[in-house]
Amino acid sequence: MAEGLRWIGQHTFGKPGADGMLGGISMTAMRGVPVRDLLLRLGADEEEISSGTPYRDFRSNRVAPCMYGTSGGWAYVLEDRGSCTWCEWFFEDEHKMRPTTGDELICLNANVAVNPSYLVYVPGDGNVYLNNFGDDLTARPHAVEGSKLVALSEGLKVAGATCPEGYTVPQWHDLLDAQEGGLRGVVWQAVGEILGIRIPRADVEQGRLPAATLTGPYT
Repeated sequence: MAEGLRWIGQHTFGKPGADGMLGGISMTAMRGVPVRDLLLRLGADEEEISSGTPYRDFRSNRVAPCMYGTSGGWAYVLEDRGSCTWCEWFFEDEHKMRPTTGDELICLNANVAVNPSYLVYVPGDGNVYLNNFGDDLTARPHAVEGSKLVALSEGLKVAGATCPEGYTVPQWHDLLDAQEGGLRGVVWQAVGEILGIRIPRADVEQGRLPAATLTGPYT
């Protein structure tokens, strides 16, 4: 069985590994698009993409580079600077970054500087749903039975990634911190399993995935 993604969500800022990412990792993933197209949309340089330089060997004078790869039909980008470029562009220019109808996108933004962490899901219906980690997505408009939004929400509930009845939010967070490695870890694990996104742990921790520098609205 492929390893889940809980280990990514558990990362917090601290001492870096020998070659890999520091922590506070965020992910942007799109289904059905080449990873090159996603990178270009996020402001990556074509020469950097073509070089395919591993993260551990990548050198840049700008902000921290991303790692990227593919998993099944998904193209994904990982950033460890506490936020993610797609979300920053979306807040700056919603129309520039809004996926077209039929495009499916997921963002897990660590949002370290501000908190809370948030999940952005675009199920392909033209709507963008931004939610704090732990939110019940079925409370959102257009959450109709049988939709991708409801399927994700129900999966998060089953995984324990939304506050269960009988608990206050602080009680629930304390429980997750003690038993499950924290809310971020639970959300990452659930999203990976529900959407079928698999990211190789050793390649991330040892910096073997290719790297590129993204250009955000503030860089």
